[in-house]
Amino acid sequence: MPRPKRLAIAAGCLVAIGLSACGAAVKPATGSRGVFDDPRTAKADRVLCISQHHLPVQKVGLNELLIGAQPAGPRVVFEATEGAAQGVQISGLRQQQGAEVIGGALLFPDQAPDQEVSAIETCLSHGVKG
Repeated sequence: MPRPKRLAIAAGCLVAIGLSACGAAVKPATGSRGVFDDPRTAKADRVLCISQHHLPVQKVGLNELLIGAQPAGPRVVFEATEGAAQGVQISGLRQQQGAEVIGGALLFPDQAPDQEVSAIETCLSHGVKG
């Protein structure tokens, strides 16, 4: 093959490589992928609802609520799904005994009065499919 033809092919290859690199820029991710939905406030703001019932509530960790005076006050732990909450409830672990499942939440009433437990149950049931 004559030398000018080889140079033309080589130049064409370099141009092709150069042009293919132009579209290789990394674009930033868009959308809500990878964003953590706080189960305490995602579908319905359960924290606000409990506060509106004049019950002191505090968030603990990523998935827990402490309501009223501790350690005797109610506690709520949110699981990823309703099935996961039911699985925890029936696992038979001592710390899970007495838990009531409402959607993906486990309500531990402890020594709370019935009226207080009823208000918490109402707030936890917001956003739960019937």
